[in-house]
Amino acid sequence: MNLHKTRILIAIVLGILSSSSIYAQKLIPFKLPDTGQTTSYTTTKGEDADFTINPPSLVDDGNGTITDYTTGLMWQKTDGGEMIFENASTYCNNLVLGGYDDWRLPTSHELFSINNYSVSNPALNSTYFTTTAAEYWWSSDVRADDATSVWVVNWGGGVGAHPKTETISAGGTKKMHVRAVRSLYSTTFTVDHFKDNGDGTITDNYTGLIWQKLKSTSTYTWEEALAYASGLSLANKTDWRIPNVKELYSLNDEKLHAPSFNTAYFTNISSGNFWSSTTLPNQTTKAWDINVDYGIVSYNEKTVKENVLLVRGGMDNNSLNFKEAFITGGDFSMGDHFGFVDPSHPSDELPLHNVKVNSFYISKYETTNQQFLAFLNSSLLSGAIEVRNNAVYATGGSDIYCYTNQFASYYSIGYDGKVFSIVDFRANHPMVGVMWSGAAAFCNWLSAQNGLQSCYNLTTWVCDFTKNGYRLPTEAEWEYAGRGGQTNPYYNYPWGNDQDITKANWPDSKDPYEGTTEASYPFTTPVGFYDGSLHLKSEYSWPGSAVSYQTTSGANAFGIYDMAGNVWELINDWYGQNYYSTSPYDNPKGPDVGFTMPDGKQYRGMRGGNWYNGYNITGGSVNDGHSRVSNRNPSYYRGPQDPNHPWYHIGFRVARNYDNSSTGITETKANGSADIILYQNFPNPFSSTTTIQFSLLKSGSVTLKVYNLLGQLEATIVNERLNQGLYSYQFNADNFPTGVYSYQLQIDNQQSIKKMIIIK
Repeated sequence: MNLHKTRILIAIVLGILSSSSIYAQKLIPFKLPDTGQTTSYTTTKGEDADFTINPPSLVDDGNGTITDYTTGLMWQKTDGGEMIFENASTYCNNLVLGGYDDWRLPTSHELFSINNYSVSNPALNSTYFTTTAAEYWWSSDVRADDATSVWVVNWGGGVGAHPKTETISAGGTKKMHVRAVRSLYSTTFTVDHFKDNGDGTITDNYTGLIWQKLKSTSTYTWEEALAYASGLSLANKTDWRIPNVKELYSLNDEKLHAPSFNTAYFTNISSGNFWSSTTLPNQTTKAWDINVDYGIVSYNEKTVKENVLLVRGGMDNNSLNFKEAFITGGDFSMGDHFGFVDPSHPSDELPLHNVKVNSFYISKYETTNQQFLAFLNSSLLSGAIEVRNNAVYATGGSDIYCYTNQFASYYSIGYDGKVFSIVDFRANHPMVGVMWSGAAAFCNWLSAQNGLQSCYNLTTWVCDFTKNGYRLPTEAEWEYAGRGGQTNPYYNYPWGNDQDITKANWPDSKDPYEGTTEASYPFTTPVGFYDGSLHLKSEYSWPGSAVSYQTTSGANAFGIYDMAGNVWELINDWYGQNYYSTSPYDNPKGPDVGFTMPDGKQYRGMRGGNWYNGYNITGGSVNDGHSRVSNRNPSYYRGPQDPNHPWYHIGFRVARNYDNSSTGITETKANGSADIILYQNFPNPFSSTTTIQFSLLKSGSVTLKVYNLLGQLEATIVNERLNQGLYSYQFNADNFPTGVYSYQLQIDNQQSIKKMIIIK
């Protein structure tokens, strides 16, 4: 039965351990995938089907391998068959498949990650994984107190330790098979697994989940447990829920038993079964649970009373993935059509003048704290950034990218000396506290993640508009996109002319995120919050007292959110006092330098208004003047809103050129061409030397260059004219630090890009 309830999307990152301990570990960044359960089995809120974490992203590579881009793991499509445990490890280590020879026996957590709990027997997605006669699959984890037993994942979806002798090849009766795995991205960094927040909660740094420190004092049936979770208020949060089976198992440590959870943090857990929110799809009166005496994942009748340990996602709502709007190019009349321009500087929006822009993509949402966090930790891992005096700099540089929570409490990203993390509930709120240089560096990083060319020179900060990577939108692009194609008639706001406080986060708009003191700044709302939905405090944990808040959709006709209010959005253009009225018709990109203000500084522009301040233009109840779609912020007159330094109401969104390719913010593809074929380097990852091969289908001037994840040139391997043919080059990385790099092959104006991983 499918029962209608709100389904919540949550993003979680899981760390697969190289070993288990309460101490600092090497962490392999790895997203915890969703269980796949979407069918509802109860009208009580809080079951697995009500929430989606990271949706699965499986790809059949066509060579006997399946890549899971959610976890960053590549799997053997058809398992290797039944064999004893000792042979399973040898089999994986000797396997050559899909052009790779770095296969290994997976951990139990890795095996568990591919389980799909919408099906049973096997609990696998048969579209991708070949169904075999397997009843169990070996993991590399040996039972903590018994070296003769090994953790296995069974075909029904459970996990347990079984004697090595149970498989047929060892004289037993069970069919224990092997499925090999390899890591796409094996970069590591050190971080403590758990953090006691001192308020009755524990943060898991590997997943980003926040847990109850103490289990429930009572035991509950499954339905009672769901109700208990929905009624709990702890650490000033009310969005607690029963974990799904994958979240619950993420706490399990195979090196521990009686209990298998870490009692240094979860201090009142000693034994017993704990409920998950996941139902058995073929026996719907039962739900999955875990027995912490040994960490066995099994199931029980929902009417049985069990222990409960609640979790919250540590973030608000909506998918954390970027989503783009494609904007078909055209021309429009740029400027103030209503006479609302600030009379102290009318040249900002007048005279009206026609402007043409080419087709482009722009993000539907402002960049979030969670997205910027990924950039920071990735850059920290590769040595591209460092933290000095609570500010983030390019390593060895003088340009500040952003400030941390330790600098000012109203910034949401903290740094503990090892890793960046979200310190409050605002993971899916727009990133604030960011410099223009930090936004540009983020764009280069995002381009590298998606196989695109970097637009920004991180020394001169000049944007190369011939590149196809991510950048900040130009002022003309921003206004054109903000208008949503509505030019007959023109409108004051992205959606029309009505001043509606349920469509945008304006100053004094009385939304549930507005506080009363500066200590509760910023009053941002989650990106896309104004989507026409009835939002509940129990789902969002906003600071206001309202238990619900009905929004009206503030998206424009292009499906773009928050183009009015929430945070100012940095644009690529310098602010020029007179440039607006004299700008060219064809794709204006702003002046070469900014107008020098009385303080001697030059300023970048901002668009879209914000939650903090504005001026009243319509006689309504909110100060909406800055949120007009034509409004330009002249920076200097805004005092602390100066985009040359971060503030609590300044953020950004990204854009990129339309280049007739399908490459986008939500997928990773190389930009191939008809005349060059660039192959994946081998081995990859590597520590010292790797081979890069490519084929040329014509003669021409060829370059092969290596860039870091911020788009900075690290090495030139080839720079000469070559004839048609197959070429092979050795790249030596002895002097390069651990990190993610791209190598880019170019002949004439055609280019192809791939990633490689260096591990020291």
